Amino acid sequence: MKKCILAVSLFSLLSLNLCAQQSKPSPSTPKAATPELRETPKTTNATSQSSNTASWTPTLPVGTPVRMKLETPLYSASTKAGDNFAGRVLEDVKFEDKVVIPVGTSLQGHVLQVSDPRRIKGKATIVLRPESLTLPNGQRYVMNAAVVDTNKVNGTDVDDEGRIKGPGHGSHDALEVGAGTGAGAVIGGLAGGGKGLLIGAAIGAGGTVAHWLSKKNSAYLPAGSEIIFELSRPMTVTESASSQRGAL
Repeated sequence: MKKCILAVSLFSLLSLNLCAQQSKPSPSTPKAATPELRETPKTTNATSQSSNTASWTPTLPVGTPVRMKLETPLYSASTKAGDNFAGRVLEDVKFEDKVVIPVGTSLQGHVLQVSDPRRIKGKATIVLRPESLTLPNGQRYVMNAAVVDTNKVNGTDVDDEGRIKGPGHGSHDALEVGAGTGAGAVIGGLAGGGKGLLIGAAIGAGGTVAHWLSKKNSAYLPAGSEIIFELSRPMTVTESASSQRGAL
């Protein structure tokens, strides 16, 4: 009887020991990978890319062209220094193949100087000073630039100092003066000989010059005229605008 009890006791101890060993994790079984640890590098990379996008601050260099369509007519006979003008950008301005100033951007400025001479020599001129650009998203930037060209409307041109010049008096006008002087001389000669010839020439020339000076040779740029500016100072776009460049 005692042997039976002893055998049962040994069997119970062996069973308990076996259960305890099975409940312990096997040292050869690898631990499960933590999902958070595997996802952390991806999250860090995405954050880094977002930071790089937000910090993109392009600087347009000196000489960058900005093509504009004028919305305010300019006329040297009536426009005054200090008058405002406005227009719209006609072509995307890009930096590193990315749009910085999109089509439709508003350009504002003022007239710096106007001259409208009525002399035989000299051409009417208009000097423009652009001040700012306002992007479609509302961002506004200071702009320093000078006029380099127009679409030659009404015979206008641009000199090396950025002045828009009117047509002035050309060779056709000189022919008019010569014709008027000759006609006056002929009439004076028929009326009074040599002395009348000189008087007639003077009268003919005077009348033609008066007509010449009364002609409209002012610089005139109607609304819709195209003007090309070039930046005279670098222009940097802020982060808040560059972060929205994909929607422009």
